[in-house]
Amino acid sequence: MKKNWKKLAALGLGIMLLTACSTSKQEAAPSEAGTAAAQSEAVKEDQKAKSDYPKTQINMIVQASPGGLSDQVSKETGDLMGKALGQTVVCQYKPGGSGAVGMSFVQASKADGYTIGHTPLELVMLKPLGYANLEPADLTLLGRAYTTVGALAVKAGDDRFETVDDFLKYAKEHPGELTVGNAGTGSIWHIGAIGLEKAAGVTFNHVPFDGASKSIAALMGGHVDAVVSAPIELISGAKGNEIKVLATMGEERSEAFPDTPTLKESGVDYILLHWGGFAAPKDIPEDVKEALQTALKEAVESDEYAAFMKERGMEPAFLCGDEYDAFVAEQTEFLGNLIEEAGLKK
Repeated sequence: MKKNWKKLAALGLGIMLLTACSTSKQEAAPSEAGTAAAQSEAVKEDQKAKSDYPKTQINMIVQASPGGLSDQVSKETGDLMGKALGQTVVCQYKPGGSGAVGMSFVQASKADGYTIGHTPLELVMLKPLGYANLEPADLTLLGRAYTTVGALAVKAGDDRFETVDDFLKYAKEHPGELTVGNAGTGSIWHIGAIGLEKAAGVTFNHVPFDGASKSIAALMGGHVDAVVSAPIELISGAKGNEIKVLATMGEERSEAFPDTPTLKESGVDYILLHWGGFAAPKDIPEDVKEALQTALKEAVESDEYAAFMKERGMEPAFLCGDEYDAFVAEQTEFLGNLIEEAGLKK
């Protein structure tokens, strides 16, 4: 299990959403003309009904507080999906329980395609953590949209930490003293900080918040010593000289912070990767599912989305269908094992 902490998520390759349809024609016998005509009308009515979706706005449930990764990604993805669907996608916020509140709300919503939600990788962690009796099979998985990395940041002006080496040296000399904020107990940033402890041989005092944005606000206010979060959530504070990013946690440097070294460059063999996608309630109509998946694919593969992701140190990574199901199943087992190793399994 020790090797598991060296890389927190295996990334799948994006695939193209392929849809196909076939038709067959049969010439009706004279005696079956009435039945054939009725069937033809029924098909036309069915096709008309399908083409009516969506008739009104779609609600995008964001499982975290405004301002963080989930919020920004949900807004951008929703706007682009809305353009593809010809309707407005409106974000609604239901934070709590490391995403359990928002994702459970999606699960319980009417299966008509008018409620969808952001589902980060915490989706596969809720049940092992005991936060909700919810697992991926309880939703309609529309597809994966992105991947990103973790980053370690401290308050700007904290002269104890000019580099990540300074931070880890201090942590070794003062075990359990440094407070490290995260997006909630059991969130990927909490699990990620525990992984960093193990990889670097240090001990932190973990402080959970209701979302990454609140943990970062606490850092800016001097209430915690550091946070583990995503580049997208740290950019604003870094540009405002309120926080300093000491290291990123990918294989290569983040485009959001090109002058910041990776942990591996600093001698810590540790990678923290994060992914997320979107889902709808279970058993939505097949035509609605196809419309939503097509819109998601169009959004994620657009030039606008690529630029949005690049500026924030993220990668568009569309995946759907059987390949996404397989990826989620692998991640469910992988992260479940990490949760158990961290002593958080319920």
